[in-house]
Amino acid sequence: MTKQGFLNLPDAEKEPIVEAAMDEFAKQDFFSASLNRIIQNAGISKGSMYHYFHNKEDLYLYILGVIGEKKKEFMAKGLAGLNKPLHQMSFFQSFEVRFKLGVSFALDNPRYQLIGENLERIKDSALYSKFMAGMGVELENYMRAMVDQAIASGELRDDLDRDFIARVFKFVMINFRQIFPESTGQDGIDRDRIYRDMEQLVAFLKNGLQDLKWL
Repeated sequence: MTKQGFLNLPDAEKEPIVEAAMDEFAKQDFFSASLNRIIQNAGISKGSMYHYFHNKEDLYLYILGVIGEKKKEFMAKGLAGLNKPLHQMSFFQSFEVRFKLGVSFALDNPRYQLIGENLERIKDSALYSKFMAGMGVELENYMRAMVDQAIASGELRDDLDRDFIARVFKFVMINFRQIFPESTGQDGIDRDRIYRDMEQLVAFLKNGLQDLKWL
């Protein structure tokens, strides 16, 4: 847990610490990242760092939390600018809007995306499980509520397990870049390719694989 000493700092003094940590965690996964390098680049003493955070894990989780809040703000702003409110959309329209906003956030914030990718590199660790326990449960509960509403309205089949459907959609949202790794090539991120892949994935989730002529 972040110490009160850091929380009491004015934003101008927090910023160099956050920036140095973001830079380091974007370049290295948690275990390879150097707390000493963060301290040096932030221009503070080691004693000050430990006055603000208990250890590197504490700082890392704080940074992930900052990114999470930034994403919530981005999503809220994007949803507020829609021509049609979400509650008037179908399940798949709503999912695609949220999905596209999430992808746009990653593309607009490459450093955040790199931190997320480095997080995936330690997915066999206890630290990864600790972080994902909170985020994963929150996302799954959100998806389950959307699925329940869609089943009740007749948009989704009611013969499949609701928890299974929610987990599938949660997996897709978290692992999009792993599903379409070719969207990022040697020349960087292909934004148009990612959006096309995303639309194709939503169509697949909506319509499945079976050709209707075989029914």
